[in-house]
Amino acid sequence: MLSAFEGFAEDYFATVLYLQGQSFAQIAKKMNLTNPDVADVEGLVSREFPTLKPQIGTDFTLTVWAPPVVGKTFWKEKELTWADVKHDAQGWMQVRHCLAHGLASGWSSEIWPGPVRKDVPPASSVLRPMKDGKHSLALHGSITCAQIYRHAAEHLAGIVADHLGERLKWSAVPDFELHAAPAS
Repeated sequence: MLSAFEGFAEDYFATVLYLQGQSFAQIAKKMNLTNPDVADVEGLVSREFPTLKPQIGTDFTLTVWAPPVVGKTFWKEKELTWADVKHDAQGWMQVRHCLAHGLASGWSSEIWPGPVRKDVPPASSVLRPMKDGKHSLALHGSITCAQIYRHAAEHLAGIVADHLGERLKWSAVPDFELHAAPAS
């Protein structure tokens, strides 16, 4: 999901900048995104469309899975604000870094290393806590990660599209529902 978010952010905003009449050189310079998280894309929107900044995160909430505490098994729903989404998106980006660089396997409970940068939350902040300081990547967490990045993309892109008088269609994009659809 994180790779899809990166590709979407680059392609969508490159198109937006092109529609504004910016040159390919200007677009290339601004679209030099490497592993952008939600806060990075929010920054891009705020820089390119300063008048839209007050709309970002307004009336935004997202229901996701909250990992159970150590010793419990049931995941519960929790509601995230925009600030929570940005924070957790950074944690999920750290999960990606750990997996991509072989610092964690993601297969079982394990110690997840902290981030290199001090201004971002560790991967463990979004993972299921286990005993002995270990954490686990679980399906519920993966669904939460997908929801965070998918709905943040829709929110940010929608604000820009509305500003430009465009309409976006998200019906073909998976919603990553928390609960399975009832059997028919």
